Amino acid sequence: MRRASLRTAPLALVLVLAVSDVAAQEPSSAPAAPAQPPPSGAPTPPADPELERALEEAAKADAQAQSGGKGADATQAQDRRAEDPLRLAFGKEILGNESNPAISLILDVVGSYFSRADRVPLEGHVPTATGVSVTGAELAASASVDPYFRFDMAFALAHLELEEIYLTTLSLPLDLQARAGQFLSKVGRHNPTHPHSWHFVLNPLPNQFLFGAEGLGGPGAEVSWLAPLPWYVELIGALQVGEGGAFRTKPLTEGDPRFEDFIYPVRLVQFFDLSDDWALQLGTNAVFGTSALEPQVGHRTYAFGGDLLLKWRPIGQGQTGYTYLAWVTEFWLRKMEVPTDVWQDVGGYTDLIVGISKRWEVGARFELWRRVGGEAPTALNSRSQFGLDSERASLALSFLPSHFSRARLQ
Repeated sequence: MRRASLRTAPLALVLVLAVSDVAAQEPSSAPAAPAQPPPSGAPTPPADPELERALEEAAKADAQAQSGGKGADATQAQDRRAEDPLRLAFGKEILGNESNPAISLILDVVGSYFSRADRVPLEGHVPTATGVSVTGAELAASASVDPYFRFDMAFALAHLELEEIYLTTLSLPLDLQARAGQFLSKVGRHNPTHPHSWHFVLNPLPNQFLFGAEGLGGPGAEVSWLAPLPWYVELIGALQVGEGGAFRTKPLTEGDPRFEDFIYPVRLVQFFDLSDDWALQLGTNAVFGTSALEPQVGHRTYAFGGDLLLKWRPIGQGQTGYTYLAWVTEFWLRKMEVPTDVWQDVGGYTDLIVGISKRWEVGARFELWRRVGGEAPTALNSRSQFGLDSERASLALSFLPSHFSRARLQ
């Protein structure tokens, strides 16, 4: 049995720049407060016609300046905004940033050093060799289309590929929500995330072996339902086309896919408020689909897993509660059918993240992947592409100068 370990000392700098239009503030339409009369016993100053005329002209000039100097045109514009269906639907005026997309430019730069040549091969948004590399450059945009749909997009500038682009419904009945387009599957805690939101430089090895370096995703449709229960319960299911790790839809060259040829991610999420300071989230996950090896002959892959997030953030600690403790764990069991065998593997990772202060964060991670069934990896069976017996431990120290930048040593 081959085991592989990895020693790295990467330093990552993540920059996030949000760009959006800024709208001018509308003048207040509330009437001015009436002037307070002088006390009954106070003497009344003598009237000055020239002073009163000057004050009236100054008041007119101020009113014209506040309305942009447009007089009736400004009044008509306000009337048109009052009749805007978006304003009527949301119960408020839609101005500036609320009607324009939120746009972000995200850059990930990593400097890394590898001390061993015999190591687990890394792929995707992670450093693969000693040196400096751009592991991510992303253009992201999101906006409300109307009261019924929301638009989201993530375009990878480094590889010139569209990572995600989809519409999400906003007003379905019965606590339902749907999205359609190309998106990352909502299974586990790590798969639907992007590198700039990670607490570590590297993605977990089990997720790479399961869903590929880019994560499980592709074109498809998803439906989620928020159950009417005393605690938060959400059920999510999707149908997707594509490939990721051990999953791959039958190629179109083999004919139109049948319903059993698609990838089906399913997730159940439950959230509990344990106290004012403690919260717990539990996730149950399953993925069904055709195998990445010869899917056209009906080979299938199954993955079952669970995840948890236990978080402590004391109320009133720090300036605004920057001190926190988060424990994240995700584990999986995979069964993969191949032409002459059935491979079974288990693996997972566990993270402990501590928010020290407003600008400092430290994290520790342990990862494990083990073969529990099927033949060992050889040069002929390609099993090493889908996971080697591995374990890895990491420490990460992050410095956050602001919400838009981050420097990390792992």
